[in-house]
Amino acid sequence: MTTRRLTGATLAPPMREQFGFDPTHGFDLGGLLALTPPDEPDDLDAFWSGIVDEAASLDPDAQVGPWNPLDGHPAIEVADVRFRSLDGISIGGWITRPIGGASRTIVVGHGYGGRDAPDVADVPADAVAIFPVARGLPTRSHVAGVGHDTGVDHVLWGIRSPREYSHVGSVVDMWIAGRILMRILPGEGKPVYMGGSFGGGIGALAVAFGDDFAAAVLEVPSFGDHPLRATLPSTGSSSRVNQHLSTHPDDLRTLHYADAATAATRVRVPTLVLPALADPAVPIPGQFAIANALGGPTWVHVLPHGHCAGEDGCDDSGRAEAIAEFLTVCSNPTPVAIQS
Repeated sequence: MTTRRLTGATLAPPMREQFGFDPTHGFDLGGLLALTPPDEPDDLDAFWSGIVDEAASLDPDAQVGPWNPLDGHPAIEVADVRFRSLDGISIGGWITRPIGGASRTIVVGHGYGGRDAPDVADVPADAVAIFPVARGLPTRSHVAGVGHDTGVDHVLWGIRSPREYSHVGSVVDMWIAGRILMRILPGEGKPVYMGGSFGGGIGALAVAFGDDFAAAVLEVPSFGDHPLRATLPSTGSSSRVNQHLSTHPDDLRTLHYADAATAATRVRVPTLVLPALADPAVPIPGQFAIANALGGPTWVHVLPHGHCAGEDGCDDSGRAEAIAEFLTVCSNPTPVAIQS
């Protein structure tokens, strides 16, 4: 893999009328590729080193249920999984495996809506994959009083303190999910992380500050350059953060510890990032601040727009092909038996 590769779209489609604001925020591709991460706290690495130590001391007490055929996929089995993460929070999800053996492992993140089933569309046929649901999100990891419809909005949960912030705990959830996979399929090295939107931003943080992943795929990643995000309109979680910061400006300090763009400067593993040229939900300057800051071998595959699945005119600009090629290039699988 080359040190840095740029492919994909070069122009954004017109989207202003659907949302009441311009989801390009006035940026073209050249301007986006010039963006840099924001300033960071002097103790950023020390803070995350403490989180790493806490995570290392945890006993996840992972419970894997019985294996059953995955609906619509006769060559794949699925099992429920549940484990304990930071602060004793119970995390649920699913594990899938190909019948007959596997040769690599993948942790699959998700968007801010959580998930109600595993989606293996981008998972290679020879991979065991775990689909954890991050703390406080539906349908497997609900936490009492957390969630946009049940109490404190997840994106604001614990925002008064970096250690208590929901995104920091969500990173640990992904680390532990990866460690569970390494126990299921020993000897095959570290898993690849794949995630989009919420899962893309959490993934950047997880890959940057932990040592649990061999490569990463980050699609329309969120949580990049919080100070800039706080000035931009969106239909996603940043709109609720912006409202909160208007009356609690000091809480921006917490977000500096969970900024995916500053985290990206510490990523050294091969990474495919798929930022968009227009996105109503995740402001695109933050996506490109992450993409530009990645410190290892990087493939930037640009999408014309993000968060438009199912709408007329959506064009993924070779998204699936880019992911498949990247996963082929960054792995050299040798089939082995799976251990339950």
